[in-house]
Amino acid sequence: MEGVRLIIEPVLIIGLLLLMPLLAAGLLLVIRGNGGRKVVVVGFGVLIMLGTILLAVGYLVGDPWQGSFHYPLIDYCLLAIDVVIGLYILAKSIKYKKLLAGALAVAQMAGILAFEFLIAPGVSIASDLYIDGLSVIMALIIGIIGSGICIYALGYMKDHECHAREDDPTCKDRRPIFFALMFLFLAAMFAIVFFNNLAWLFCAWEITTVCSFALIGYTRTDEAIANSFRQIVMNQLGGLAFVIALILLGLQGILELDVVISHGNLGLLGLPIILLAFAGMTKAAQVPFQSWLLGAMVAPTPTSALLHSSTMVKAGVFMVIKLAPALGWNANGIAVMLIGGFTFLFCSAIAISQPNAKRVLAYSTVANLGLIVACAGVGTPEAVWAAIFLLIFHAVAKSLLFLCVGTAEHNIGSRDIEEMDNLFIRMPKLAMLMALGILTMFIAPFGMLISKWATIVSLVETGNAVLLIILAFGSAVTFMFWAKWLGKMLAVAGSQSNVETAVHRSEWSTIGLMAVLVIGLSVGFPFVSEMVVVPYLACIWNVTGLDVISFDNLLIMAIIVLAVVLSFLVFVWRSKKRTAPIYLSGVGLDFEERTYLNSLSQETKASQRNWYMDGWFSEQSMTPLANTCCIAVLVFGMTLSLLSLGGWSL
Repeated sequence: MEGVRLIIEPVLIIGLLLLMPLLAAGLLLVIRGNGGRKVVVVGFGVLIMLGTILLAVGYLVGDPWQGSFHYPLIDYCLLAIDVVIGLYILAKSIKYKKLLAGALAVAQMAGILAFEFLIAPGVSIASDLYIDGLSVIMALIIGIIGSGICIYALGYMKDHECHAREDDPTCKDRRPIFFALMFLFLAAMFAIVFFNNLAWLFCAWEITTVCSFALIGYTRTDEAIANSFRQIVMNQLGGLAFVIALILLGLQGILELDVVISHGNLGLLGLPIILLAFAGMTKAAQVPFQSWLLGAMVAPTPTSALLHSSTMVKAGVFMVIKLAPALGWNANGIAVMLIGGFTFLFCSAIAISQPNAKRVLAYSTVANLGLIVACAGVGTPEAVWAAIFLLIFHAVAKSLLFLCVGTAEHNIGSRDIEEMDNLFIRMPKLAMLMALGILTMFIAPFGMLISKWATIVSLVETGNAVLLIILAFGSAVTFMFWAKWLGKMLAVAGSQSNVETAVHRSEWSTIGLMAVLVIGLSVGFPFVSEMVVVPYLACIWNVTGLDVISFDNLLIMAIIVLAVVLSFLVFVWRSKKRTAPIYLSGVGLDFEERTYLNSLSQETKASQRNWYMDGWFSEQSMTPLANTCCIAVLVFGMTLSLLSLGGWSL
């Protein structure tokens, strides 16, 4: 990886990317004034963005870099953090009488202490740190999107605290804790991406879990506390699986993630690999663990955006994608791909029945993460190519949508899709950017659809008929819920005033950044593939000439994206003059207010409402079926992995 060394030593830039958000978190914890908070958030946010860009430019088309930074003091400090996290969860569990969370915290602490004192001292580690193409992509997502969301939160949380004080004048301003947790989250995510030492990675893994717990419970309402404990319990199950995997790998003298992957699904490694994949799937909110991410919607919008786009769930799919070379057509791979496939299908279907915009985004997130997990489970270079681009485009498009919905909610007073009539009149700029985010999720030539095209190619080449059918039906229902939402935004239901003037500059700056990333990545799709993703796959799978979708086809799609973007400018410079009267079947009364005379000779306002098909696709009817399918597959995979310890294989 000579490119990185020419600019800056890898250890130094990794250290900076870990320390900058930690320093920002420390400062934000003590700064109480809005001015000082703004300087720290914007200043460190921009520095983190620049740091990740510097890493990416230095790495460009480089080979994986491995480095050691192993000192006993680091091990002891990270162990202390593990114990503190466990004690914190235990204390909260006792306070709120959540016995299961407390029991899991004790089990995790016992496991990690036994591992550190009885097993880890006998295992030598050659490389604690590791950078490859996937690490760089994840670092860019964390650094640019994550920092952007922190900047967006400046204006949003100011309004949030004002609303909170209107409801309760005695409530304290807890923004210092909120912003400190946001930046601590970024530091932990960078650690997950760069750490090759699984014991170190576990510590960062648990920090993201406890940060998510604190952010979901930020408002301290009964609902927020209940949902934060749901999150902690489900992710503790994944954490416990991670600890067991550490113990099993340590007994075999392996504690480096790249070594685990290089050995593949051989012999005694089958069980640790499925346990690590299980940990990843719990964090990625795969069925049957999806309810924790849905419950996270009670948190402020910046938290939701951070969890969905650049942290937490992305850590889960990052782990599963890293394990992809060890998956494929074996028991573990089949289990992972089926869980991901069922998650994509069922959660896409449930999203049809949701009128709440944030719940649509939540189910869409879980569904798309399921497709990423399924591609990783297939375990071929072509499928992983699709998984990586699904990861990239989901991150930028979903962050754009969450931020747009959060801003719209503050200004129109609702997150209900049925209340988004006339959004192009009430908030024209925001509506245009929200429409761009929606189109990116399901329309050609934007990246999400192209990534699904690549998924189809990989499934056809592997003869995976089951996943092909799941992808076809899941994509069909995906079109339904996005098209319904977009249609509602375009609907006109009476004259409305523009309320966009109240949007904060910090919100506009981040929303604008996400829109630029959506367009830029859609146009630069071919170059990202050729310069980062294909070299990564060639190195990991030792293949050459990988051509999932030809460069020429990608280039054509990029050009079409520019044409689509130019068409959006019509909204900017269009004439406000109405060229045709409103037609209301000849019984219109007030065309500006869209009212007409009904059959009872009464004045009625014309409106349009979506059909949510909740009789067929409701959470109550679909969730039990989804949980049953995925639990059965999970038990199947775990059972076969246990049998593999005795030498049996599929």
